[in-house]
Amino acid sequence: MRQKMQDLREANSTSRTSELERQLRDFQQREENFQRQLRDTQQREENLQRQFRDLQEREQSAQRQLTESQQREQNLQRQLRELQEQEQNSQRQLTESQQREQNSQGQLRNCQEQVSELQLSLSTAQLTINEFRSQETRDWVITRDEIQITDKCLGRGGWGSVNEGTYCGCTVAVKQIHELILSPHNINLFEREMNIAAKCRHPHLLQFIGATKDEGTPLFVTELMEKSLRTLLDQRQLSETEICTISLDVARALNYLHQKKPEPIIHRDVSSANVLLWRQGEEWRGKVSDYGTANFIQQTMTVAPGAMIYSAPEALTSKQTVKVTRLRCTTVPDIVSAMKIQPLWTLTVVDVFSFGVLLCEMCIRQLPDPRRREEQLVLVTNGAFRGLVRRCLQMEPRARPTMQEIIDELKE
Repeated sequence: MRQKMQDLREANSTSRTSELERQLRDFQQREENFQRQLRDTQQREENLQRQFRDLQEREQSAQRQLTESQQREQNLQRQLRELQEQEQNSQRQLTESQQREQNSQGQLRNCQEQVSELQLSLSTAQLTINEFRSQETRDWVITRDEIQITDKCLGRGGWGSVNEGTYCGCTVAVKQIHELILSPHNINLFEREMNIAAKCRHPHLLQFIGATKDEGTPLFVTELMEKSLRTLLDQRQLSETEICTISLDVARALNYLHQKKPEPIIHRDVSSANVLLWRQGEEWRGKVSDYGTANFIQQTMTVAPGAMIYSAPEALTSKQTVKVTRLRCTTVPDIVSAMKIQPLWTLTVVDVFSFGVLLCEMCIRQLPDPRRREEQLVLVTNGAFRGLVRRCLQMEPRARPTMQEIIDELKE
């Protein structure tokens, strides 16, 4: 019994031990599960913490981006305000420009109206002037039957011829203008030049006596001289005294024309053929001719006869400079034409250049040759004359002397 009890106790003990072991294993299993769950939980916690940190970083980055976006938005708003202000200024300026344009258009219309009124006034004034001129007494006009022309020819050119004649019992020179260059415009121009010539009075200008004004070819009457300077140079060499005397006479005549009031005159055709000589005692004295018809001849001919070899370089072009004299324009069309073609101021020193060429010709007895200008200048033996010629032939017009300076130099 005791043994059974012993066995029963052992069996119960074994059973309890087995149960306890089983419970222990269960407990251990549960503990392992708990440990695993704990590790999983810790892992999840770590993941959550990492995710939380990532979220915080993303939030900070988002905050930073938001701040930057707000800053950019503020900058854009400021730029937008500036653009709006610029647009407003541009609109205001455009409005002001449109207003100025409207004002300018109004002023332009007013100016155009004033110009139209001035043109009408000018036309009326021109008609009045023309009527006055048509009624003006021309004391230079002489009748054709008062002039007797002989067969003795004194000279001939592309513009016409010069014959000896008589007027009021005096021997005179009569220039006949060629019919081919006559036209209503040229006849009016010729009459204007005659008005100018009639007002010129100087001892060394060829005396203008008168001219015809009828339907025939114009006759231009002047005093008769003994010979031209060109003829005398063909005959013999001039002495230095003769050169100085004749060149002074020419310089004084040109200076008188350049100083003419109210409108100076440019001769533009100074040459040995247009310097005529007369005797005063034992010496030759000079007078300048064609001062009344030089402009007429040059404006009606393609090339003025004999003018090219004496002409200044700028006289062959439209280029003009100062050292000035007023260009003669007596009618409104003349003024308009002159303003379109060339300035209202032109050179008196074109005559100075021609005077220098003439002085060189007097010294060397050779016709001027523009291609041999320097070579001919070297042939002038008198140093004073050579220096004066060189100054007159300066290519730059401003560098040339005036006729008054030339007179002063020759007198010395």
